Amino acid sequence: MTSGATTRNLLAPMLHWGYRLRVHGAHHCPRRGPLLVVAPHLGFLDATALATCLPRPVEVLVDAGALSAVGARLPGRIVVNETDPAPALRRALDCLRAGGAVGAWSGGGHERAAGYLALRSSALVLPAVVFGGSGRHAGDPPAWRSEVHVVVGEPFEVTVDADPLRRSSVLQAAEWVRQRVTDHAEGAAVRTGRLDGVALGPDGAAPDNTAS
Repeated sequence: MTSGATTRNLLAPMLHWGYRLRVHGAHHCPRRGPLLVVAPHLGFLDATALATCLPRPVEVLVDAGALSAVGARLPGRIVVNETDPAPALRRALDCLRAGGAVGAWSGGGHERAAGYLALRSSALVLPAVVFGGSGRHAGDPPAWRSEVHVVVGEPFEVTVDADPLRRSSVLQAAEWVRQRVTDHAEGAAVRTGRLDGVALGPDGAAPDNTAS
């Protein structure tokens, strides 16, 4: 069993128990073959949602600085060291070349890793977005039993006319991925009625996690 499958088996029941989870468009997810799942990083729960809510296990790239000591040891996470991201990218590329699925991010320059992985692996890119993955602030967990929506779009290929190993080609691919993921997120926000990543409580209101 892969580490991604272990994470899915362990965390998926907890996620469904703790939150009112809604997954839209799961049928778009290819069941086999290399797959790069790319989403904007909006909230606390995003990485866990991507790793557990799709029909197949996903190994998710995560920033070492955003993890606790326990979080860094969870299976199914590819921890990226900002000062030396190469080992994490190699691991992600190995996973894709073996026919696995990897989760990556778009926005704030993170899409460069997605562009690089898409070109080097020829994996399909699956756009996704998580709404309700945080509390009132992005670093807060969602309120108990709040709604969390995971919206999956249609997969697409990333190709460039120039040498895929050139930096300019990676940047071109990254921008293409960023635009497609942004378009998907905007459309998903309209379809679900969610305009941000804040989790709504059972009464439909945004919780005030700063209240004493």
